[in-house]
Amino acid sequence: MYKRGDIAYIALGFLAVAGVIAILPLAPGLGMLLKLIDPNPRKAAAKLDRTLQYLTHSGKVSRTKEGYRMTSKGEVELTRRKFERYQFPELKSWDKKWRVICFDIPEKRKYTRHVVQQKLKEVGCYRLQDSVFITPHNCSEILKLIQQGFFLQKHVRGMVITQMDDEAAVLHYFKLSK
Repeated sequence: MYKRGDIAYIALGFLAVAGVIAILPLAPGLGMLLKLIDPNPRKAAAKLDRTLQYLTHSGKVSRTKEGYRMTSKGEVELTRRKFERYQFPELKSWDKKWRVICFDIPEKRKYTRHVVQQKLKEVGCYRLQDSVFITPHNCSEILKLIQQGFFLQKHVRGMVITQMDDEAAVLHYFKLSK
């Protein structure tokens, strides 16, 4: 049903909301989490236990007396997983403003730059230049995921503009009219 990575994403997401996964087998809220993993509660508990052991071993979760808590390394992992799954919500109406994402990621982080470029293309952003993408969608969430998930606060910027030259190509790409 789910792969280990998916269960880890569910567990980290639960920890982000709840703050802790109690060690007790019948902890409040744990039933809901187990149903997300597998309909069979015993299988779900075993999968969750293995995943929490893996996350603890990798330093993304720590075990305390109360249960499991997410570490800062786990927060970064959750942010990256959200980035991987991110899609813009459907654009119901356009406010006639363009959102621009610009970045200048150093050469030593070439792979990260490639990942960011690929994701921006995947979600439908229009590539104006190698490191400049434009979209009519609000991009504050994906901007935050890029900055926090890859430690790029100094290298990635977003802006909102109302005008640009040669707008016709971008309007055609997004099937919009002004």
